[in-house]
Amino acid sequence: MTKINAIANVSKKLAVAAVMFGAATAAHALTVTVTNDTFSAQSGAFHIDFGASPINNSAPVAGNAGSGDVLVSGIGGGISYSYTDGALFNYDGGSLASGTSARPVESTGNFWSIGVTPNTQDGPGIVNLGTGVSYYGFLWGSPDTNGWNTVTFYNGRTALASFDGNAILNPANGNQTFARYFNVFAGQGEVITSISFAANRNAFETDNHAFIAAAPIPEPEIYAMMAAGLSLMGFVARRRQRA
Repeated sequence: MTKINAIANVSKKLAVAAVMFGAATAAHALTVTVTNDTFSAQSGAFHIDFGASPINNSAPVAGNAGSGDVLVSGIGGGISYSYTDGALFNYDGGSLASGTSARPVESTGNFWSIGVTPNTQDGPGIVNLGTGVSYYGFLWGSPDTNGWNTVTFYNGRTALASFDGNAILNPANGNQTFARYFNVFAGQGEVITSISFAANRNAFETDNHAFIAAAPIPEPEIYAMMAAGLSLMGFVARRRQRA
């Protein structure tokens, strides 16, 4: 094989690798399931239950009206995570004094609430997930319709999908005796790097969050190196055959 033909062969394989990479990352598809669980049933998931504090606390367990307050953070399941804004409560009897933030059914200990009243819950509440996850789930209580409850999943700055309370109860009506576990799976070649929980009326209450770290997605340079290596191996093998 001439040097020109060898170079052409390498270029062809690099082009194929680029197409494969594009196909793997172009789609923004999330798969959703709703289960009657209290915690995630996904094998290998890392769980966050927001801990436990003295019950019927007179103020939020964590969080206040200041923007950017980090309520919970750490490293688990192979990635770093943080929960910002909203507030953690541990009220018994179902709800706060205002009646707008109800503990999700089957939740125990602290739960996360984002809302307008009281203003300590101001959001949106943001979950940041380091390098990204392939799965994210949470216990969703007293689901409300769009605007009252909205959860949006992101890959970097790209919004993958948004859901309101109709995703688990249709029509969503804020029923404080209803809760379901909401499971979200990233599509092929996709990851979830952050989630926004927003409520512009009554509260968005959740508990028992869980996630699974995504396998690393090869960069385009990795595909190029693999293609070049395979091409070189083929070139050497053909020269040996001729020899």
